[in-house]
Amino acid sequence: MGDTSGDTRRVDAQDHLPEVREPAGYRRSDAEIAKELRERLAGDVGLDARGIEVEVRDGTVILSGVVRNDVDIKRVESHACAIPGVTVVRDDLRCRKPGVADEGNSPAGAASKMGKPSYER
Repeated sequence: MGDTSGDTRRVDAQDHLPEVREPAGYRRSDAEIAKELRERLAGDVGLDARGIEVEVRDGTVILSGVVRNDVDIKRVESHACAIPGVTVVRDDLRCRKPGVADEGNSPAGAASKMGKPSYER
């Protein structure tokens, strides 16, 4: 067995984090964005996504349908804003029970707080 004590290197976790580096002009397809968003919504255990419709056009995510409450709307917006390639999130979602858990009076929802794509309602 060889002595490996001289070969010790410090490995910093930051050095191995994946980095997004697309070539100039690269754009994710609308189909890829829609698929990833649908997977995220389906995988969110606390969200009932059965009434949500997702459409993507030129990087603009259009959300429509009916959700349980305002909290679900904010969750869906958050998922949409976190996907690379999304430029605008247009939220046309409606609540079955408006006003339930309406915390804060920010009309812009989660998108404005995340510093990501612009947001339209």
